[in-house]
Amino acid sequence: MNLEELYRKALLFEFLTIDEGVFLFEKAPLTEVMYIADELRKKQVPHGKVTWIIDRNVNTTNVCIANCKFCNFYRIPGHAEAYITDIDTYRIKIDQTFRFGGEQLLLQGGHHPGLGLSFYTNLFRTLKELYPTLKLHALGPPEIAHITKLEKSTHAEVLRALKASGLDSLPGAGAEILNDRVRRLISKGKCGAQEWLDVMVEAHKAGLTTSATMMFG
Repeated sequence: MNLEELYRKALLFEFLTIDEGVFLFEKAPLTEVMYIADELRKKQVPHGKVTWIIDRNVNTTNVCIANCKFCNFYRIPGHAEAYITDIDTYRIKIDQTFRFGGEQLLLQGGHHPGLGLSFYTNLFRTLKELYPTLKLHALGPPEIAHITKLEKSTHAEVLRALKASGLDSLPGAGAEILNDRVRRLISKGKCGAQEWLDVMVEAHKAGLTTSATMMFG
């Protein structure tokens, strides 16, 4: 392997192997990788305009059984402060978002043991009926994994149903660190690293765009 050949492959939009990716990570100067990335951006977005999206984070529920050590948000089932967000609250928050120029809802919440696939598909359909232009950037791999377990289904089937009901894209939350030793220490109730990646693969197969986040410290 040599850097020039890998740069050439990347500029032709050819997929790199894992070994080639590791080689780039270890050997390629950051400035050169940035240059290649910018050249790829120019090919895909030739007008040169940079855009952003204004969204709002709304939680579906604070009921969760994942028991992450760093979380001060969740409440156990039956807790006096437990809630499931109702449609009237969504309307208030979405109306406010639109007034401020927003167009996307980042919709996430706890791993509620009683909220299965039908809850989310019904919620998404209702929100899309009320706000047809609203973009739903919702749930995340651990939540998809949780719903899949509740339904005794597959990631692919759950994602297809969610997309059909209005899901536009999948946030990459719940990653924390994609290392199972760390995940067992801080968020053992969430899916493992491989399942997180498996959900993302199925999301891409379903035509959903995704993001990825990492939390540490």
